Amino acid sequence: MFHVALCTDNSRSLHQLSVNIQRLPHPTDALEIHSFLQEYDLLRSCRQGICYNLILLGPFQEAHHVLDTARRIRKLDPGVSISLISHDLRDSLEGYEIPLFRFYAGTVPMPVLQQDLEELMQKKQEVQNASFLFSNWQGVHRFFLKEILYFKSEGSRIQVVTRLGSYIYRETMSTVERRLGRSCFVRIHRSYLVNLHWVRNVWGTEVTLLNGKVLPLSKHRSREIRDALLQLGEI
Repeated sequence: MFHVALCTDNSRSLHQLSVNIQRLPHPTDALEIHSFLQEYDLLRSCRQGICYNLILLGPFQEAHHVLDTARRIRKLDPGVSISLISHDLRDSLEGYEIPLFRFYAGTVPMPVLQQDLEELMQKKQEVQNASFLFSNWQGVHRFFLKEILYFKSEGSRIQVVTRLGSYIYRETMSTVERRLGRSCFVRIHRSYLVNLHWVRNVWGTEVTLLNGKVLPLSKHRSREIRDALLQLGEI
């Protein structure tokens, strides 16, 4: 599922842009649109850990308001692609610091947006097909991310649990998270980082995987994994 967030204080523009995007052909991935009339609602969803593949901001009635919102989103999600829609070309120049994926001057040309969506969908596919490399006393190991069920922190060591078995090497969990970036892995506990594609059930303080393995779930991380699973949107 490819998630696009639209945010503008003009309800008519919001509706029209949503309709136009839905009409575009997007054969490589299913597309879901999330519409926001208030930037506060969008920022709240980002704070809750909800990740979007593309955020389209603007136009806003207040001058440069779109840039302020983009800066705040960037602090919450360093990896998300942000595009601005603004009538003020100064927003384009100042947007380099954010940085922006695209600046649209006033209106959004649908052929250009289609190209942007195709490019971002391709990048997302490349991330899903990425691999994870690590080394230990047994040698160097490489696994596709889809083969890894979860990571477990054991002090200064990491246990990598895959379809083919478990491996231990030295690294911190925070480093593993940074390496994985915007992938399909979610932190469910201070000691566990789980692959969403291997989750069968979330119930109470437990996460059950497809192979029957039960992992602990921290209460304050329960909302994050539930939202992430819903956002995954598999059929």
